Amino acid sequence: MAGEIDLSNSHLLASALESISGPVRLDLTGVTYLDSAGLSVLFTHAERLKVSAAPLIAPVLRMSGLTDLLSRPT
Repeated sequence: MAGEIDLSNSHLLASALESISGPVRLDLTGVTYLDSAGLSVLFTHAERLKVSAAPLIAPVLRMSGLTDLLSRPT
């Protein structure tokens, strides 16, 4: 993922995640903006996601509580 994840394109992320079964490693290091629509998609799939986040959006993931729900690295 790169650029912005927001209301205008979060449905693409949702579709991609719904088309994959099992655990998913999601690289968000290229993401520069993440709004509540993007967070909502991540929350929906949190139990099977392992996320690498850019320093710019890592605080958003922490403050939203999402990092507490994400799958832990093995």
